[in-house]
Amino acid sequence: MGNWLVGLRDWVDVRLPIVRAWDTHMGGYFAPKNFNFWYFFGVISLLVLVNQLLTGIWLAMSYVPSQEAAFASVEYIMRDVDYGWILRYMHSTGASAFFVVIYLHMYRALLYGSYQKPRELIWIFGMLIFVVLMAEAFMGYVLPWGQMSYWGAQVIISLFGAIPYVGEALVEWFRGDYLISGITLNRFFALHVVALPIVLLALVVLHLLALHEVGSNNPDGVDIKKHKDEKGIPLDGVAFHPYYTVHDLQAIAVFLFIFCFIMFFMPEFNGLFLEPPNFEIANPLKTPEHIAPVWYFTPFYSVLRAIPDKFWGFIFFAASVAIPFLLPWLDRNPVKSIRYRGMGSKVALVVFSAAFLILGVLGVWSVSESRTFLARICTVIYFGYFLLMPVWTSIESNKTVPDRVTTDGGMGTFKALAVLALILAMTALPLKAVASAAAFDCGRVPCTQIDLDLTDTDSLQRGSALFVNYCMGCHAAQYMRWGRLADDLGIPEGLAKEHLILGNDTNIGSLMSISMTEAYAKKAFGAAPPDLTLAARARSPEWLYTYLTSFYMDPSRPYGVNNLVFKDVGMPHVLLGLQGEQHCRPPIAIAANGGIKRDSHGVALEDGHTPCGRVVTGDVIGSLNPEEYQSAMYDLVNFMTYMAEPIAVKRQRMGVYVLLFIAVFFVFTYLLNREYWKDVDH
Repeated sequence: MGNWLVGLRDWVDVRLPIVRAWDTHMGGYFAPKNFNFWYFFGVISLLVLVNQLLTGIWLAMSYVPSQEAAFASVEYIMRDVDYGWILRYMHSTGASAFFVVIYLHMYRALLYGSYQKPRELIWIFGMLIFVVLMAEAFMGYVLPWGQMSYWGAQVIISLFGAIPYVGEALVEWFRGDYLISGITLNRFFALHVVALPIVLLALVVLHLLALHEVGSNNPDGVDIKKHKDEKGIPLDGVAFHPYYTVHDLQAIAVFLFIFCFIMFFMPEFNGLFLEPPNFEIANPLKTPEHIAPVWYFTPFYSVLRAIPDKFWGFIFFAASVAIPFLLPWLDRNPVKSIRYRGMGSKVALVVFSAAFLILGVLGVWSVSESRTFLARICTVIYFGYFLLMPVWTSIESNKTVPDRVTTDGGMGTFKALAVLALILAMTALPLKAVASAAAFDCGRVPCTQIDLDLTDTDSLQRGSALFVNYCMGCHAAQYMRWGRLADDLGIPEGLAKEHLILGNDTNIGSLMSISMTEAYAKKAFGAAPPDLTLAARARSPEWLYTYLTSFYMDPSRPYGVNNLVFKDVGMPHVLLGLQGEQHCRPPIAIAANGGIKRDSHGVALEDGHTPCGRVVTGDVIGSLNPEEYQSAMYDLVNFMTYMAEPIAVKRQRMGVYVLLFIAVFFVFTYLLNREYWKDVDH
């Protein structure tokens, strides 16, 4: 068997030199033996690229790129495709992870001058990869066809309209229509799945070929090819395989642990990876309160918003992405590594790092005058770092660069942590100064905190009964199936058909839709009531609970009720019979500094105006006392939270086993790495 395999290899090698390619790029490629933490991110970026390609192929098998079905097809993947949810989370978490490792990979180049001669082409290919990756991520961000996908695309595409003469034509060409529509979605899908991945893979290959042609840089910035033994092997180098393939396995294990922890336990990552507005289907007639791109675009988006003129904003936005291409020619310092450069380069890099992080955070936040001012300062710092680089790199005094690589160089762990703390402090303090007090998450009142338990089957069953009896008269849950609901909640099919499922002819495998047509709903309510399948993710469980307990009587409204959380709500209080009447009472005024009257939550009261800040029980009592009603609303919100993500409990349970496996895998990689590197001179 072994001889047959060797013969097959030799036969192929004569026609396709695989052995020579292996020796050139792996077994016979010698890398510096002093690689440190910063050199892990190259191989991790390749790992994430493979993850994105494979999960993207599987997701494309079930995704429908049409305006009518795109959003529903994503929910179909999450709910009805076997383990479709894990593919979706691997892809969505991978998108953010890709930019994390790419940004850190680029930062390493800034630290050690990996863009300097003779590695200019490596840097250019790397920057092209970054630009194509931005385009790829933008196209993919639109595909779920949620609210932020639609409006984010609207904002970004409209930027090209600022280009004189051809701007409007370009915008129409990008859209494929006069408005963002299904045609836009179709072409973005084609670009995201076919065209851009091909370009991305080609650039990655060129990046690696250029790297292996001139050799890898190292933390000392020393050329290891200057000192070789009698066999032509660099004295300060080791074969990439097996030494670094084994060495990188440790980093891969740590990365996978962090990646899987996020994917299984916090896939939304507090709204940064999966934004709450994107759990609502795109609505061209409903603009989100705050439109912002996904986090990895926000530094450049902040530059755009910092410029008051639309045309110049677009120019600076484009320039902020383009100017790093010039780094190899802007840096005039003959020393590559930050270890041996003068104080000017070190201070500049620290200030630049803080400014970039501040721009990233400001891009997520809504606009205010003080935030815009800070963004302008950081924009000046961002461009100043590049434009002034020829000055300080020409005049600064450097340390003596060693002739050969060092394995104990650098500032050490404690100094590195101190620099990191300095950068974070320089980032946090200016942001704190412009972080105005945010409005309450629940309208005029703070959200009531609740501790849900998705493993409490009894609570979920009670909540499902409330949902069907009180909510489904107007609202559908059209991405959830009756059969799955019955299975998850432990309800026998017969009981489900008899007591739970609406309509005698409704199949247990059907989606939880309602008989009310959209046209009738618009006529009756002025607008079709929203689907509630994903309400707990589009808002929050706390928001829903506070909303359901904050109705009060208001004769000025069409249905005679209003809500503290959703001011001027346009729906009747269908739970009035359970809760009874509640009446509005003004917030309790308290004196504050300067004689300003504030309510009990610290909100300033306007002269002659006493807004509703709390509700009290009225004379008409409901069938439930206040404690029973609050318990019922807990059950209802618990059920709606389950319905928004039925696999949440399974996801977390599976995550525990995955993390345990990765922890064991890390132990083996650590021992294997120690065995291989024990004879290498450190």
